[in-house]
Amino acid sequence: MLLLGFKTQAQKLTVTTIYATAQRVTREIPETDRTYSSTTLREVTPRLEPEVLMLSTNKSKLHFRIQGNISSSGHQVRNVSGIRYEKGEQNDKEITLKYYVEIKNKPGKEGALIKGYNYTKDMSYRIPKGVKRLKIELYEDHLNLSAATKSKCIAVKTFDF
Repeated sequence: MLLLGFKTQAQKLTVTTIYATAQRVTREIPETDRTYSSTTLREVTPRLEPEVLMLSTNKSKLHFRIQGNISSSGHQVRNVSGIRYEKGEQNDKEITLKYYVEIKNKPGKEGALIKGYNYTKDMSYRIPKGVKRLKIELYEDHLNLSAATKSKCIAVKTFDF
């Protein structure tokens, strides 16, 4: 059997929804001896912490995962459109890589039980010879907001070789 045009999904951006569920809560207030019932939303899907994780490494290649979450609920609809790479500065034996999570704000209303989105992407980087330290910075970049908003650094990870 011969496989032609075989592709892997290794470097594909994966976005999953963070769901919430309605939960009935009953509270008793001791001063008035009354009980009140209310409905609250509790998140069912755990949120991924924004970070850079090392998956594997060898002498010339580093495999790592970029992960995080964004909030999106009510009249604030936000979607992850992609992750952009920019090579940062290179000092003697250190390279800084910058990755920007591109977030688009859309007009409209999000579903009542949707609280946000988790995102993950597996990446690989070929390590140049002589490099002893690799620093990876992760930023959030809101695309269609005013130009006055700067990209916010949400995670920094340093790998020593």
